[in-house]
Amino acid sequence: MKRLLLIGLLLLSRIAGAGPVEQASFELSRVKVAEAVELMYVQVLKSPFVMQPEVVADERMVSFRFSTGKDARQDIARFLTAIGLSVKTVNGVDMIGTEKQAKPDKQPYVYRPKYRDVTYLVELVRGLFPDSEFSMTRSIHGAPQEIAADSTTGQSKAPIPSGSAASLIDSTADALVFNGTAADIKRLSSLLDQLDVRQGEVLVRGQVFEVSTGAAQGSAFSLALSLLGGKVTAGLSTPSTLDGFIRLKNASIDAVFSALSSDNRFKTISAPSLRVRSGASGKFSVGQEVPVLGAVSYPGNGNTPVQSVEYRSSGVIFDLSPVVRDAVVDLTVQQQLSNFVVTQTGVNNSPTLTKREVRTSLSVGDGDVVIIGGLAEDRESSGRIGFSFLPDWMKSDTGQKSKSEILLVLQVSKI
Repeated sequence: MKRLLLIGLLLLSRIAGAGPVEQASFELSRVKVAEAVELMYVQVLKSPFVMQPEVVADERMVSFRFSTGKDARQDIARFLTAIGLSVKTVNGVDMIGTEKQAKPDKQPYVYRPKYRDVTYLVELVRGLFPDSEFSMTRSIHGAPQEIAADSTTGQSKAPIPSGSAASLIDSTADALVFNGTAADIKRLSSLLDQLDVRQGEVLVRGQVFEVSTGAAQGSAFSLALSLLGGKVTAGLSTPSTLDGFIRLKNASIDAVFSALSSDNRFKTISAPSLRVRSGASGKFSVGQEVPVLGAVSYPGNGNTPVQSVEYRSSGVIFDLSPVVRDAVVDLTVQQQLSNFVVTQTGVNNSPTLTKREVRTSLSVGDGDVVIIGGLAEDRESSGRIGFSFLPDWMKSDTGQKSKSEILLVLQVSKI
């Protein structure tokens, strides 16, 4: 580049030494804007000039070739305008600066969502408006309040100061504020009309059965299929019982409940029914909160160790989280049957939780009935039969094997 710049200087010096320029041409390749302006004014126009700091700091590289003559000033002015510079003559001195483009006027726009959360909407559209500003207004601010005494130290914590970040943790944004041009506001309004729509909801009806069978009676799925085969006319979409999952298309949940309940081996444990919004979670719990010993903390300085106590739920716990889509409902289901028993191990000061739990994620259609299972428990009992006064060799051995299995029947309906 220095070599090309030197060539350009030599050409310009020849032009300058030849007196008034009639027709001459010169070219420069890959020089900075400030250097090009300096060459033109020093070697060609030979007139005083001032470059503004933003022109001097311009790191752009330019290449040009043109002829100079009587209209050299006009030619150079057109070149400078083409690269975004302006020329203003003040008292015979050319002031060379950058053309400041007028920024479009921006105005605030406030949008109050009808259905969706403000944060959700902002995260979706923020990337489409990089030159605009988004903010959220909050309708509820956390009030200063005293926090309960710490269970381990017994000391009261300091109140949350008003207006601090901690006081806004539990607040909810209720409006979206956008600062942009009229065109951006129009485009944003159109997008929000398409995004701020009602979220889907589902009604989930279920029934939990505990099925008791003998060793030779097969699984609970086999029994369920045999009972449903003659009373439910809908076909099975997944007839295999090896996966622990059956889906019934266009079946009545009441007909399924009736068919299974007609057999005395099917015992109803619970019948939850929940209405849940898409993206949220619902929980159905029937049982008790049992205190369980937790960690031991040692305050030090010879103080007495502090034993913490935790409360854990047991019983029938049904938890689900749906995501409603156009064609299907993605459902995460957790079913737990649990109870606490006396601990027989070394940690006998705290009860033991025994539970049977199933957790699965599946996609179902509107109105589908699904049967989920596979939580089996084998039981075996043995003994000897005979009169007490008879010797042992005259008594007979007896035993019985049974199996208990949990089946979860669900129907998911869009609302």
